[in-house]
Parts: sequence; structure tokens; C-alpha cells
Amino acid sequence: MTDAFCPAHSVLMMGCGNMGAAIAAGVSARMPLIEITAVDHDAARARKLLPPDSPVRVLPSVESLGARAFDVCILAVKPQQVEAALQTAQNNVAGALVISIAAGIPLARIRARSDQTSRIVRVMPNLPATAASAMSVGHAAPDTISDLDRKVVEALFQAIGRFCWVEQESDIDLATGISGSGPGYVFAFTEHLQRAAERMGFATPVAELLARQTVVGAARLLELDSRGARELKDAVTSPGGTTQAGLSVLEAENGLAELLMKTTAMAASRATELAKLHEQEPQRP
Repeated sequence: MTDAFCPAHSVLMMGCGNMGAAIAAGVSARMPLIEITAVDHDAARARKLLPPDSPVRVLPSVESLGARAFDVCILAVKPQQVEAALQTAQNNVAGALVISIAAGIPLARIRARSDQTSRIVRVMPNLPATAASAMSVGHAAPDTISDLDRKVVEALFQAIGRFCWVEQESDIDLATGISGSGPGYVFAFTEHLQRAAERMGFATPVAELLARQTVVGAARLLELDSRGARELKDAVTSPGGTTQAGLSVLEAENGLAELLMKTTAMAASRATELAKLHEQEPQRP
């Protein structure tokens, strides 16, 4: 159970796919006093994504909510469904704090479709939320939410990992290139490390174990050790040793540093492009 204080008592989760279920499961496990209700048209699938003993209530439609009002609404539907989902649930979230995790949908567009609340926050979690190890970033327009609202957002998303605020909404697109897409880079590194082990002659199961646990162990050390990545790298690198020999290739000119600059810039640029595309889309009546 988390020690974070959260004054919210009820949360409506609009959409309960992989990310919605991860958030619902994490919050319900660490903040059992919060009642979570999820609405998803595929209720059976949503229940399967939640832990077997999850207290989260899953309903197939907003109509099933009746007149029930909620303190917080988390929009966890696909980006193209955000406006419709918010409109459908207006009577249930009047005055509620609305949190959108829909990629590329700007705050202004959400606010334009919200007749009952101006307290809207954008949050971008990442895939490790499914393992309660997310890195989430959030933004709200200045003076639109209270300090108490900020504490609610922080508490909810700290239940699934780490959370930080960013000053500009555009920073969410930049963060997407790092934390949003970053797990994919780590998985790719692990995949190619395994392939390198296989080319050395290791059987696939052994190569996979070597690569996977090496990455898991290094990540765990980053989590538990107070030293930064540079210091930990130095700690494992002996002058003239094997690690230094490997790093001489990895960190050569046009090596890993340059590749990651290009990689993150490309991902962030694409996130910005997608956001502009959503801004240009006609709003649904």
C-alpha cells in the first residue's frame, strides 16, 4: 500500500485496455480506500486484464452507471474516442478532475468538449505501468487545477511507478521520445544482445537468459543504488578490461550516443506530428 495521500474517493476509468487496467490494478492494490469503476464495451476482456481478485467494478456502458458521480475521471480510451467518451460521461463527471492519458490529444481540444469541468490534466504513462514501474509525466494549464488536484494526480500515478510534472504541454511530446518509447529501445537492445550471444554459439534459451537478466539486473541496480548511470558504468569498467573493450565500440564516434540522440529526436518529432494531426481533425458534434 502506498503512503501517498489521495483525497479522491471514487475514480471512473473510461476504457480498461492494457494501460487502463494497469492503472486501475495499481491504484486499487495500493490505495484500497479508493473505489474504481471501469467502463469498457468489452467488459469480459477488461476483467481478464485485471488481477483475478481485483475489486475494480467493470461495466459495459456508461448507461450502467446511472446517476453515479465520481471525483476523478481517467480517459484511457483510444485517442479518437476521447471526445465521445467524455461527452457520454458528462453527467457522471460534472465537476470531476479529468485526467487524459490519450496520446496526442491536446488539453485545449479536451476542454472544448467538456461542458462540466475545466479541471483537466494530461498524463503520459508508459508500458512498465503493467509492472507498477511506470515513468509518467503530467501537465495542466496554469491555474486550472488546485494544489489538491495535483496531489491527487501524483498519488494515482505514483501507485504505478514514478511521476513528474512538465512545464509545457509540448514537453509531453518530448518525454514520449524518452520514457514513452524508451522501453522499446531497451527491449531492442536486449533482443540484439541476445542475438550477439547466439552468434557466439550460445543456445537460444541460454542467450535469452543471459541478455534478459543482464538488463534486468542493471535496471535493478539503477533503481536501488544512489549512484548515477555514469558512476555505475565506471564501477563496472576496469582500465584495460573487458567492459572497456566493449564500450570502446559502443561509445565510438557515431556510436550509441549519436544513435540515441537521433532515436529520441525521431520519436519526439513523430509525437509532435501526431499531436498536430489530432488538432487538425474536425471535432465531432
